[in-house]
Amino acid sequence: MHKLIALLVVLLAATNDLTSQKLQELFFADEFDTPSSLSEWKRFYQVEGWPDMMKHIEVKNGFLIMEPNTSGWYADYHAPFVFKEVTGDFSVTTRLKISGLRTDIPETTWSLSGIMIRAPRNISPKDWEPNGENWMFLTTGFANDLNQPVFETKTTINSTSRLKLHPNKLDWVSLKIVRNGGTFTLFYRYDDLNDWNKIETFQRNDLPETLQVGLNAYTDFYAAGKELLGDYYRYNTTVVTYGKPDLRVQVDYFRIENR
Repeated sequence: MHKLIALLVVLLAATNDLTSQKLQELFFADEFDTPSSLSEWKRFYQVEGWPDMMKHIEVKNGFLIMEPNTSGWYADYHAPFVFKEVTGDFSVTTRLKISGLRTDIPETTWSLSGIMIRAPRNISPKDWEPNGENWMFLTTGFANDLNQPVFETKTTINSTSRLKLHPNKLDWVSLKIVRNGGTFTLFYRYDDLNDWNKIETFQRNDLPETLQVGLNAYTDFYAAGKELLGDYYRYNTTVVTYGKPDLRVQVDYFRIENR
């Protein structure tokens, strides 16, 4: 009897270990409760060796705070991006709010942040070539009109970007992207709503099984000037110090669940 009980205890412990391991494999979440959690993220500029276009980033008081420098994700242009690598189908959700650095509304156009999904590139600045960017995102903020908050949905295939702007409101908002094979469905939800609202679906059968899934932030894109905006490489290797970046992002949580 004692041996049977001991065996059952061992089997139960093994089952619990397997269940715990499975849950860890299926789910990643950062509630930004501790500053050290930032070290668990990969930073785009570090992975590929570009200059850091993030002016300030920290975890404080239960939020991830991001303040990007002059930058923008469009075509071959780069901006700040923090991410995890995810393989297979998944659902990713976040809750965030944007503002200016000193005011509720950014004072600079094209100030947005949200969920970005990108195909990894095994490159560095020295061997970079154009027309290799493949990604999509769903962001919230302000585009070319500082009187109208928007969602921006954008998909980029071989560095050719297509975007849409959708009316929004200046408030906390939750964003979600669900991957099922090559189908990516984008949703949003305000705090006073129970249901998710579908905003767009992208069909991207070209994207690989493993993707970079995370948060981007960009602001003040056009301040780089005609010279840099006409040269992707120079833009991506220059930290603009003469612009007027004005975006502060507060992120409440970020969660990824495999499907």
